[in-house]
Amino acid sequence: MVTKSGALPDEALLRRMSSAVAHRGPDGEGVWTSSGVGLAHRRLAIIDLSDRGAQPMHDARGEITIVFNGEIYNYRELKQELRADWKSDSDTEVILEGYRAWGDDVVKRLRGMFAFAIWDAPRKRLLLARDRIGKKPLFYARTTSGDFLFASEIKAFRGVRDLKPDWNAIRLFLGLQYVPSPRTGFEGVSQLEPGSIGILDASGWRTEKYHVWEREPGAGNREQEIDREIRSRLDDAVKIRQLASDVSVGAFLSSGIDSAAVVAFASKHAERPLQTFTMGFPNAERDERDAARKIAEHFGTDHMDFEARPEHLLELIPTLVDHYDAPYADSSALPLWLLARETAKQIKVVLTGDGGDETFGGYRRYAAYQRALQMPSAAAPLFELTGRVVHDPRFIRMADAVGTHSYGELFCGSYFNTNGIQNLCTPEFLERTRESDAVAYVDAHAGPSLQDALRFDLTSYLPDDLNVKMDRATMAFGLEARSPFLDQDLVSFARSLPLNQKVNHGKTKIALKRALHGIVPDWVLNRPKQGFQVPLAEWFRGPLEQTVRDVCLDPSSPLRSLMKQESIQKLLEENASGADHGNRLWMLMTLATWLENYA
Repeated sequence: MVTKSGALPDEALLRRMSSAVAHRGPDGEGVWTSSGVGLAHRRLAIIDLSDRGAQPMHDARGEITIVFNGEIYNYRELKQELRADWKSDSDTEVILEGYRAWGDDVVKRLRGMFAFAIWDAPRKRLLLARDRIGKKPLFYARTTSGDFLFASEIKAFRGVRDLKPDWNAIRLFLGLQYVPSPRTGFEGVSQLEPGSIGILDASGWRTEKYHVWEREPGAGNREQEIDREIRSRLDDAVKIRQLASDVSVGAFLSSGIDSAAVVAFASKHAERPLQTFTMGFPNAERDERDAARKIAEHFGTDHMDFEARPEHLLELIPTLVDHYDAPYADSSALPLWLLARETAKQIKVVLTGDGGDETFGGYRRYAAYQRALQMPSAAAPLFELTGRVVHDPRFIRMADAVGTHSYGELFCGSYFNTNGIQNLCTPEFLERTRESDAVAYVDAHAGPSLQDALRFDLTSYLPDDLNVKMDRATMAFGLEARSPFLDQDLVSFARSLPLNQKVNHGKTKIALKRALHGIVPDWVLNRPKQGFQVPLAEWFRGPLEQTVRDVCLDPSSPLRSLMKQESIQKLLEENASGADHGNRLWMLMTLATWLENYA
């Protein structure tokens, strides 16, 4: 924190804030205060396990101090370039000395995932920074007295400043299932956006973008060259994430292409059998364990798997809502939470397959949107009728996209798009939040093309939903997740590929699948995409039906001030009759629980 008056911060207050995020760093705590500033850090020791790597860390002159969360994978190369009088073997010190040498431009030289704060005492200046892809979080706010607060999770602000709902953020959440940055769901609390720095000095507070994911210059069209580049860059991205660690590194493994590719390259570089971990469900259609075991056997990994059951959801709803701080309804947070909990009992660092879909065009909705853009609006009623006859919401989402040529309608269709939000919410709430419609938000950021849709997912859905899910679930148990597909060099190359190398004529991940031929088994490459989908609709018409009714229709529920009870009742009845409203009902359950806490 930085005090407005320049007074020495309350060390006891800093320690309370630090304790709120102790799970992020169970290996040590450090607190430092000076005139006008106080820094606290929780350490997860991965590189340089000695006390020399402890934080807050000061430069040799005692003028510059840093607290840092994340990993810098090119820290050894930067170390050779800087040639400082090194006091540790940590990547933290490299950022510190890099700031002395290059100032704010140090962020442009870092290859990794990071959120850090640097206090420059001679200039009385605070620098906050966040990595390009938004792997590591960083929030900030002011107290009523004007003190400036920042932390890795919003829960550090509890008891220090009021946390009141931001109703416009709630409106966005109902369409997206997450709150897009810089909003957080709370009034007066913001998130530093990916690829940004924030500066607090005598001139006040300001933020600046140091990186924007524009489409890169073309990679060319020769498939052999593209394939070679993908293999080389992915191999390198996996390798540096294994080597930049003084503890064992394992991997999450599903039945999909991305995690299989990561395991393939990681197994090649591992000195002993790689440890891999999978979560499954009792529902055979949604269970990936058999396929994951087959992949594990193919690569000779030391494999473990676990099962998520309906009773886990009941037990964990309050925990998940509390831990994620902001409104958040990605249902796969449940199995990921359980997977992280069990994995953390074995290792401290895990590789993941996150990012392959956003970078190489893997989602089925991309092919659907491409078709929707090519169809006349008059075809929309046919899709809607088909969806209602066969109880398949994908046809209804497609109808909305065909009728409007809107990616926002397609994206928000899994939750509440234009028709859904109008039917669900009260006129008063809709009028109060009319400037924050989720479909309009997506369309304003995604644009009218499929290429723009991919960019939206890379810059909003990925950092504000998927990265949040992975960071909070793993760090809750002192487990660090590393995502090779989100390596900045690999992402830049993927951004340079022609669209027809990603999505074309109903096919997805075209170049990636071709490049991985011979590395990942063909049956994995040809397997239909499954996703980490919880069988919510089935659970909500089975063992959890009464629970979802009790939460969503309780006479004292805070949902009553926002939503029409008859609309919620209709969702429950349709789900009980075979429609799939699992995601929507899960969203309402989590929102009701969140509002009980904060409203």
